[in-house]
Amino acid sequence: MAGGLEKNIVLLANHLARCGNQVFLITFDLPGANPFYEIEPSVQWHQVARTPPHSSIGFWQRLKMIWRIRRVLVDADRPVVVCFHHGVLVRFAAASIGLRLPLICSERNSLTLYEHIRQSKWSVGFLMLSFTKRITVQFPRYICDYPIWMRGRIRVIPNPVFPAAKYARPDQPGPDGRFRLLNVGRLCAQKNQRMLIDAFAKVCKCHPLWDLDIVGDGDISQELAAHVHVLGLANRIFLRNKQRDVPALLASSQLYCMPSKWEGFPNALAEAMAHGLPSIGLRRCAGVRDLIIDGVSGCLADPHELPQALDRLMNDDQCRAQMGRAAAEAMARYVPATVFDRWEKLFREVATSR
Repeated sequence: MAGGLEKNIVLLANHLARCGNQVFLITFDLPGANPFYEIEPSVQWHQVARTPPHSSIGFWQRLKMIWRIRRVLVDADRPVVVCFHHGVLVRFAAASIGLRLPLICSERNSLTLYEHIRQSKWSVGFLMLSFTKRITVQFPRYICDYPIWMRGRIRVIPNPVFPAAKYARPDQPGPDGRFRLLNVGRLCAQKNQRMLIDAFAKVCKCHPLWDLDIVGDGDISQELAAHVHVLGLANRIFLRNKQRDVPALLASSQLYCMPSKWEGFPNALAEAMAHGLPSIGLRRCAGVRDLIIDGVSGCLADPHELPQALDRLMNDDQCRAQMGRAAAEAMARYVPATVFDRWEKLFREVATSR
């Protein structure tokens, strides 16, 4: 799959492998799956699923999957195990019974997500965090959302953000003389692209040189396409499939908007800002409000204020240019070398305590 979680797993695995470590990558993919992101040849990739991802799985199938995970852990000879998100902790804890392996859980979302979904935070997987060696979160603000007894084991490790090879020119139109408002991400309720479409529809008549590009795929793609058709804006709003050359897309845009309801560390937003794009997001969205400095590198808005925020920045070339420079400078703190150093420090800390 193409996604922030998948990308960061591969980035970390590749870095550790290049540093000479033996790396085992365990995923719930079917045997023979092809990775969207390139994996280092020395990384030993184990696909332990026998049913399609996100499909229902029976009790015996689940037990067999746990057994396949255990065989990898035994072959790895007492590894440090990193689980991405507490939802998979039960499987790995069961697979490591008797092996005395240190478990690290790398949380990929702010816990504010439970304000938007029906599932309770207090699941078995969440409670399993109490038995992990360490927990990682992506921003310091997230620590306070965890129970007191967990906080002493929490470490802050953000996602790596690569510097741009080519920067956007937010104040300059493209070769066709038009300006692009961009959104990149999975098309789903969390990413909230319909709100962006409605906000753009309210202001686009005042900005005839602007178009909206939404790049990605997902379970609401047809719903969004139908909504654009009903609005009569198929010549101004373009829904495009996911693309590999996202940096080129970012460098050729003038403004970015992420109206997500919740995030962890929003990779697409961080990459947009690293390319010098001023960005707009929702004020209450965890992760978004931690990256965008309101009035400096972009704008934070309440849902009803989103059209006005778009109108303001679409109308001000100089402001977009200034905010774009500030956005690129702000992302320098997340350069990969700094982030991977934190991971290596964590592994040393866990190995020493073991």
